[in-house]
Formats: sequence, C-alpha cells, structure tokens
Amino acid sequence: MTSETVDLDDISVAVCDSPAHPGCRNVPLMLLHGAVQTRTIWQDQFEALAGTRRLVAVDLRGHGETMLGSRRMSVEQMAADALAILDALQIRQAAICGVSLGGMVALELAERTPDRIASLILANTPTSLTSTRWLRSLVDRVDPQDLLPFAFRLFGRKRAARLGLALASRLVGPHWVGTTARRHFIDGFARMSPKAIVATYRAIVEARPVDAASIRCPILLIEGNADATSVNAQMDELGAQTPHARIETMPAGHVASLDDPAAFNRLLLRFLDRHDPPCVRTAAAIWSSPADPGRP
Repeated sequence: MTSETVDLDDISVAVCDSPAHPGCRNVPLMLLHGAVQTRTIWQDQFEALAGTRRLVAVDLRGHGETMLGSRRMSVEQMAADALAILDALQIRQAAICGVSLGGMVALELAERTPDRIASLILANTPTSLTSTRWLRSLVDRVDPQDLLPFAFRLFGRKRAARLGLALASRLVGPHWVGTTARRHFIDGFARMSPKAIVATYRAIVEARPVDAASIRCPILLIEGNADATSVNAQMDELGAQTPHARIETMPAGHVASLDDPAAFNRLLLRFLDRHDPPCVRTAAAIWSSPADPGRP
C-alpha cells in the first residue's frame, strides 16, 4: 500500500489512494480503521477491490503516520478530517467503510453531510460506548485518562496492551480479538505516542450517539458473533432505527475485516455492487458536477 500526504489545517494525513481501472464509474470507497490501528489493516481489501473503484484509506488523527495536531481529538474532529480529505482528493461522494472507531467516524460523516455519503459499511461499531449502563459505570470509576498513563509507566506500552487484551478477552470472550487483530493492536500501542492513545480513548468515551433517523443512505452492519454483546446490541438498535440497513453476522470478534478477510470482502463487494450509485471517475467532473438529488 503506497501512501501520500494530504495537508489539512493543523495536521498532515497519511493516505493510500488507489485508482480505479480506466473508465470505471463506481463510487469511490474510503476505509477508516479502528482505535490504535492504521490504514494497513485494509491491505486485504485493497487487494480484493483493486481497480474496481477508487480506494482511499487514511491514518486517523494521531494514528500511524498522521500527527496528533493541535485540535482536541474527538469523533466529530476525525469526521471533519475525513471530509477535508475527500475535498482535497476532489471526491464529491463516497461509500465509507469503517470498523469500530472508524465506523463511529463514518456515522458522524453521514449525519453531518448526507449528500456526500453514498452508502455506509459499519463493522463492529458501537454508537456510543457509554450509553450502556454498565460501561458508563465502569468509565466513571476507572477513567482511561487516569488509568492508561499509569499502566504505561508501570508496564510499558506493549506489555500494557497485552495485559489489557488479556483482561478484555476474559471479560468478553476468548475470541474477542483474533490473532491478526491482536498483532495490530499491540503494534499500535507500541508505536503511538501515549498522548495520542489517551486522546483516542477519551474521544471514544466522549462520543455521542448520532441521530439515526437522519441517515438516509443504505447501510451494511457487520457484526462478529464473538464481539462484545453491548456492541452487537447497539448495532441491532441502529439497524432497527434506520430504514435502509441490513445486518450480517460473521464468525469473528471485534475486527471482522481482519478475523476473516475473505468473508468480509464477500459481504462488502455484494453490498457495494447492489447499492452504490455510479460515479464519474474523472476527478474534475466529480468536483464540478452538481449533486444528483435522486441519490440517497
């Protein structure tokens, strides 16, 4: 996955931008990774979809090769970053695929700029981490902003990540994080700055639920049967609140795209083929043409 840099107001964002085959009119697809991951989690999707449409994967603010910047990290700010990247790449409308935190950013984008979003593919995506009563109680007692710096000082970031994953697996289930996802999480903790890690989890804790009724585009919700029941319950609720949502369940944990890339790609491709409107691939034409009011 080759990368380039897109300069925004306060940060430079690492972006992988893979073109479609000449003459391809499929709508571009932006891929957004989860917390403490990078754009490299989408390697299998880039290989499977190469040439079928324009593919854009980014390192979210504070992750991978993208700097944290001076603005307060939040789901809303990361959505603003993603929109600015679409603008910089002259993509007027895109399908957005996000996993976990990336899905939360995608939902925020769809609520904020519905005319820019052709469809959503959301995997393992909570709508609000703390809207579940027991999670809200836990966060009130053990604030990640206090716990994480202490754990990093005591154990180091890599060992703290291993201990956190082990604890979460005992609480949620042994298959909550698969082998590949586990490697990405531990690598992310080792490479990200402690400040960026704390800011990321603060943003997740503070995230508000979107207004599901305002989202008009088709939505594919991909759940993992070994994911946390609270995450799947929130996805079920989101599916019930949006008129164009379809729910699929995979034999996977919290990062379905890494646990079973082939099954994930089948769901993704089938959904895109069924729902994505055509989009002129010439960037200038995309940017200059008016929005089609008949599109979702």
